[in-house]
Amino acid sequence: MKRFLIAATAILLLAACSANKKNVTTVEKDNGKALLIDGNWEVDYIMPQGKSFDELYARAKPTFTFDSKEGKVSGVTGCNNFTGTFSTEGKKISFGENMAVTRKMCPDMTGEQAFLATIKKVNSYSVTNAGKTLNLIMGDMAIMRAQRK
Repeated sequence: MKRFLIAATAILLLAACSANKKNVTTVEKDNGKALLIDGNWEVDYIMPQGKSFDELYARAKPTFTFDSKEGKVSGVTGCNNFTGTFSTEGKKISFGENMAVTRKMCPDMTGEQAFLATIKKVNSYSVTNAGKTLNLIMGDMAIMRAQRK
């Protein structure tokens, strides 16, 4: 009986280890760069524009929502809503040329203009801080940063 319990325990441990290894492999495959960017992000830094970040976005901070399966990005510019396309290849990212932006007027459109001009300059990205921070990069300089929401 004792041998049976030892054998059964060994089989269960091997099965558990095998199941964990399978899950790790699945997670590694599913967490490719394009999937790390998926979800909702709130911008907390844009390359200096002559005004402070809080002055530029006094009403609302810009946001992104990325859906890599559909290649869609949407969000708020700080004033208007926007939607468009994006694509990634490794660490490279590009946004579609024709972003659709709503046309409401805000007291100061400087923040929106800075946001839209900045995303046109982005050519790569990184996700850091255990997946909580998105850095949008031009060359080797982070020109925009967002936090996962």
